[in-house]
Amino acid sequence: MHTRKRLALLSLLLLVSVGSAVVAQASGVLRILASNVEEAVINIQTAEVSLILSPEEREKAANIVLMDSQILELLEGVDDYSVEVSEIFGIHEIEGGIALVPKEGVALVTLQINKDYGEEFSVQVVKVTVDLLNEEITETDVNPEIRRPKVHEDIISPSELVQNPSEYDGVVVTVSGKVSLLGEVFGYLFMLDETVTVFYRHEEANVDISNIENGDYVKVTGKFSSPEAIYALKIEEM
Repeated sequence: MHTRKRLALLSLLLLVSVGSAVVAQASGVLRILASNVEEAVINIQTAEVSLILSPEEREKAANIVLMDSQILELLEGVDDYSVEVSEIFGIHEIEGGIALVPKEGVALVTLQINKDYGEEFSVQVVKVTVDLLNEEITETDVNPEIRRPKVHEDIISPSELVQNPSEYDGVVVTVSGKVSLLGEVFGYLFMLDETVTVFYRHEEANVDISNIENGDYVKVTGKFSSPEAIYALKIEEM
């Protein structure tokens, strides 16, 4: 039950990330944001979705960032990078809860810069706030470059993986655990030890799971995506 609630909440948060106004009956949310509480139960009453940034505005924001001299310097000689444009939300109290309202005329551009170092790779995240009305950058947050091995050789537990997500993000890991929710939720996925979500059909692989059932113990090798997903490349029964 808790796992299904978590998956539903993750779906709602994905809606927020692409541009939505969410109204929640959650008197403790503001306290959670202020005190960084690790765990809480939120009762979602209603959700209203409305995209604010148009495709043209998203393209405009990306172009402003990619033409900036500081960004051009960061991208020089890189192997790969991705660009994501999203709304910036403000928190407003309303009767019976709170509202997350997108700020008009402002966009957040997130760059993920990837470099290949042979047996290692690096990831660097840059967040840029763009004023679309004045066509200018108002803030740039450059995070340090983080280097990791491409493959983690040892078998690790799902709990260890999610307790240290930043350490393994983007790394090919091998994890063992018990299968659950296979065929019970929408999508090509199942849970491992009710902790990690395993996607067995995706862009990089289509793994055969015909011999696997709920309750089986398996060893999954695949690329970890923070905070709790593995895109499987190989699944073996134990």
